[in-house]
Amino acid sequence: MNTYEHVKFLKRLFTHLGLAEERIQQYFCSAAEVEKFIKSVEDITHKVELLPPLPK
Repeated sequence: MNTYEHVKFLKRLFTHLGLAEERIQQYFCSAAEVEKFIKSVEDITHKVELLPPLPK
């Protein structure tokens, strides 16, 4: 199983558990793509801030 398939599986699992699949994110960038990495971290941070709290 590759990473893409793991992410797809986790999204289905989260949906099954009643959690937002947006809690699972996958970004691709190489070590040389510093600006792309920074943009990815900013994007993740923004998305996490918008998510509702996890149920107890």
